[in-house]
Amino acid sequence: MVEVRLEGVVKRFGRTTALKGIDLEVRDGEVMVLLGPSGCGKTTTLRIIAGLEKPDEGKVYFGDKDVTLLPPRERNISMVFQSYAVWPHMKVYENIAFPLKIKKVPEQEVKKRVKWAAELLQIEELLDRYPHQLSGGQRQRVAVARAIVVEPEVLLMDEPLSNLDALLRVKMRSEIKKLQRRVGVTMIYVTHDQTEAMVIADRIAVMSEGKIMQVGSPEEVYEEPANTFVAGFLGSPSMNLVEADAKPGNGMTAIRLGSGEIRIPTRLQGDRVIVGVRPEKILFVPSKEDQVELEAEVDFIENLGSDKIVHLRLGDTLLVAKTTETPPGSQGSRVRIYIRLRDLKVFRPDGERIL
Repeated sequence: MVEVRLEGVVKRFGRTTALKGIDLEVRDGEVMVLLGPSGCGKTTTLRIIAGLEKPDEGKVYFGDKDVTLLPPRERNISMVFQSYAVWPHMKVYENIAFPLKIKKVPEQEVKKRVKWAAELLQIEELLDRYPHQLSGGQRQRVAVARAIVVEPEVLLMDEPLSNLDALLRVKMRSEIKKLQRRVGVTMIYVTHDQTEAMVIADRIAVMSEGKIMQVGSPEEVYEEPANTFVAGFLGSPSMNLVEADAKPGNGMTAIRLGSGEIRIPTRLQGDRVIVGVRPEKILFVPSKEDQVELEAEVDFIENLGSDKIVHLRLGDTLLVAKTTETPPGSQGSRVRIYIRLRDLKVFRPDGERIL
């Protein structure tokens, strides 16, 4: 295990700057997930950590060692890719053993390590099969076993579950988390799936347009987003973000939201803000805490079984609520909704969080 640190990493491809000064510290033995939409720079960051790309500026450290210019073979890393990348002409045992044989590990030690990795991934009975005889999930397990068998200091995963069907993805993401706990390796995991990130990560680095927007635990980035990008990217449905009028005065700011008013103990600069609230924080029953009460019209309801997604209209403003209870109204009816003041987030028009 080892700490991984990036300092001021910049990467350009021609006139395009893919990474714009990445600073990131991955703690020894943790799972760091790089999360963001396609093109945000997360895979480029992973490739620089692996040594497959060289940064144009900045440094990469493994512990106290500067590895910026070291090739991948000298970094003691393993990678698991989106494609399974298992050799079709080799049996499972040979696929897993291959990196050990490249390192000229004695045959007895190879057998011991392959057995260990196969048991961890629960594929002992598959060692004599060829890849074409395996399911997609089994082939991905072989790829993971081959990655951990060399006992790397850093395990890098680039969207390893994206080729699997939905049910298998759910199963594999929990198994990867449990595997990392047993092995204790420092893991850096790339995904665009925010649910996957929330399940697997110890901490998440949310990326956009070559920058890191926020780093924190899954709970921190979900409950306390640093800006509207993070707020809108995480969550299903995502956070409601509504532009609102703000009138400062006497050390307070009054924010108009639909027919209600929110007063916050901060004098804001400017007359416009963005108010955010998670769908599950919109209540249909009043709370005993400080809250704002609003009247809304039910636009339509999505019945997802255990959850109901209620689309609400407050004049020209649309809100989405998520509840496990039966909504108090049907399409077209007027309902009262309640939002606790502690559940409201306030952002500047440029997207940065105020409150």
